[in-house]
Amino acid sequence: MSARTGDDLLFQEEVRDLVRSAYRAIPAGAGRAVAEQLYSAEELAAAPEAAIAWALGVGNPVRHAGLQPGEVVLDVGCGGGLDTVLAAHRVGPGGRVVGLDMLPEMCERARATAQDSGTAPWCEFLHGEMEAIPLPDASVDVVISNGVLNLSPRKSRALAEVARVLRPGGRLCVADLTVEDDLPPEVLASGAAWAGCIAGAVSERVLARKLERAGLVDIALSAHTPFGLDDVALYPLFTPEIIDLMRRLIPDAAAERVAVGVIVHATKPAAASPAGRRDGLATASGTKRLADIAPAAAEVPGVTIRHLKDVEDVELKVLEVEPHGATPYHTHPHAHEGVVVSGAGALQLDERADLMQPGDVFSVNPTEPHAIVNTGVEPLRIVCMDCFVQ
Repeated sequence: MSARTGDDLLFQEEVRDLVRSAYRAIPAGAGRAVAEQLYSAEELAAAPEAAIAWALGVGNPVRHAGLQPGEVVLDVGCGGGLDTVLAAHRVGPGGRVVGLDMLPEMCERARATAQDSGTAPWCEFLHGEMEAIPLPDASVDVVISNGVLNLSPRKSRALAEVARVLRPGGRLCVADLTVEDDLPPEVLASGAAWAGCIAGAVSERVLARKLERAGLVDIALSAHTPFGLDDVALYPLFTPEIIDLMRRLIPDAAAERVAVGVIVHATKPAAASPAGRRDGLATASGTKRLADIAPAAAEVPGVTIRHLKDVEDVELKVLEVEPHGATPYHTHPHAHEGVVVSGAGALQLDERADLMQPGDVFSVNPTEPHAIVNTGVEPLRIVCMDCFVQ
C-alpha cells in the first residue's frame, strides 16, 4: 500500500478498492476443500452446489447463532449466499434473512442461491457497505457474518452500525480471524492479505474492546481454530506470490498458527444506556489532570500509555517516555501521526533520527518501523494515534 496524503489517513478507500478488486478477480471461492471443514454434511446438503463453490468463510456462525423460527437475520458480507440460505432454513418462512454485500455481483450470486434452495420468498439482498448498513434502526434480531469484519478499515464504525440495526436484546454472532503477533510488514501491506482477512485482523483483546465501545455486552469468543499457512493457501484470495512471501518471512514456529478463527458472540442491551454516557468511555464535559487518568499496561520499562478517547477507528492516547527511555521499534498497518506536548525527543527511523520538541507533529508511513526516543531530562509526552496496538 503506497503512502498518500490527504484526509484518508487510514487508507479506507484504498483498502476497499483492493478488496473489491481481489474478490472480482477470483473465478470461484475455496469450494468443498474449505466448506467440508466448516459445515456438516447435513448443512451442505441443504445448500446449492454453487453456494458451496463460493465458500470463503472461516467458521460457521449459523451453527452457533441459536437462530429461531420467525427471527429477522442480517448476513453481513453474504458473498455467494451459503450462510444466508442456511440461516433462512433455520428461521423458516415466518422469518426473514437479509444478505448485504459490497459487490453487486455477489448479491446476484446469493439471489440465485436463495432461488435454488427454495428460500427466496423470505430472503432479500442489498448492495451496500458494512460501515453504512442500508437498514433502519432496531430492525433485525440477529447479525451474522463470516470472515468479513476484518475486511473493514473502519471496524469500530462497522460495529456501531451493527449495534444500530440490532433491536434491543438482539445478538451478534460472527466468525472471523484474530492475530496475537504482528505479521511481517511486507505481508500486512499486501492486498491479498487484506482481502483474505489477515492484514485487517486484530487481537482478541482489541476486538473485545471495539465491541464494548459499540455498546454491546455479554461478549464471548469461542471455538478457537488455528489457521496455518497450509489452511491459508486453500483460499484463492491468497495469490501464489503472497503465499510464497509468507512462507519465506514467517518463522516455521509460527507457520501453523498465522491466525486463529473464532466465533464471536455479543448482545445489544435490552435497555439503552443513560443519556450522555457510553459504556467504556468517560464522556462527561470538564477537565482533569493527566496524572489522574489510569495508565494502561505498556509492558515497556519507562513507557506509560493513557487512553483518552475513541476517534473513529483509532485511539487517541498520551504516550509518556521517561528520560533516556525509548519505545521498542514497532509498525502500524496504516499512517500514524502524533504531536509532541512536552519534553524533547526524536523519531527514530531506520536510517535517521528526526528531533522533536513541543508543538512538532510527526508522521510515519504504513508498516515503517520506528521508535520514539526521549533525548531530554524531562518526561517526553506525545498525543498520538494507536501506540503499539492496532
